[in-house]
Amino acid sequence: MRRLLDYIGVEFDPACLRFHENKRTVRTASSEQVRRPINRDGMDQWHRFDQWLGPMRDALGPVLTEYPYQ
Repeated sequence: MRRLLDYIGVEFDPACLRFHENKRTVRTASSEQVRRPINRDGMDQWHRFDQWLGPMRDALGPVLTEYPYQ
């Protein structure tokens, strides 16, 4: 988070890491998700949709293997 904020020239605020505590109204389909801290619950959920991802893989081309994984 700090690197991202540094890159865009915004000062770090600890509240950035506690976004889920914000009481502001959320009007999106993911409203329940934004109220939860960052977690690993969604890791690898894409595997369920793998059979339909071929066209996207084709469109992305070599970026899937050449882009640095971090």
